[in-house]
Amino acid sequence: MSLPPWISEQLPENGRVNTKLTQRHVVETMYQSDRPFFSLQQIQQRLKPDVSKVTVRNRLDDLEDRGIVATDPLADSLTLYYIDHPESEWPLSPAGERALNRESAETGNPFREFLQHPLVNRVFREELLRSIAWAAIGLFGWAILVSSSGQLPATIWTVVGLPILTWASLTVGTIGVRLMTGNNLRVQSTEGLDTISLGGVVLGGFWAVFLIVVLDWSPLVTSGLYLFVTATYLVFYKRVIRPRFDASVED
Repeated sequence: MSLPPWISEQLPENGRVNTKLTQRHVVETMYQSDRPFFSLQQIQQRLKPDVSKVTVRNRLDDLEDRGIVATDPLADSLTLYYIDHPESEWPLSPAGERALNRESAETGNPFREFLQHPLVNRVFREELLRSIAWAAIGLFGWAILVSSSGQLPATIWTVVGLPILTWASLTVGTIGVRLMTGNNLRVQSTEGLDTISLGGVVLGGFWAVFLIVVLDWSPLVTSGLYLFVTATYLVFYKRVIRPRFDASVED
């Protein structure tokens, strides 16, 4: 059961794998349970058994600050939590919540709501930006293959059509995978980021050797260009990419 847009769009992004307990996990547990309100202990019992009450309370406080969860203190030691539905000032019973969701679904346009969903918007935005890299790879890679191969004549279909087909296939494919699986297709650890960066440096070295040996490019110019690009990237990686990534995975 997916969360409604009015909840999803207010939740923070959390790409960290080792997060003990996320706000999304807490609110999904409340949303999927067949009851209108909960005590702290009732929520904890439905979550991971090794999560402390302090951690659960902290996530509930965060959700309350975002306007997703509301509280109703009954006594000094008892507070009830419930999802703060925008169309009701009181805790909704499961039947009332289903009625409101059914009414919203009947009056809305499903396709339009799908396109306007915050997750779908984010996926399209991120993958269209990432597709700039696919376009560059397609243009550069096919240009080299066409110029060095006797089997691929230089026509409008090979010079322009193949790069466009490569860009479109990779872009549509990554968007489809993310929407169907919910996977962010992101590196989620510093070790993985280091490995990918190292792989890129090695792959660049293979391309430099290919240009020199197969296409007969100038060894001095090609090697110098490769070393310059590699050194520039490593400095940028150390000063910009790695610090931003470390900051994004901190609680």
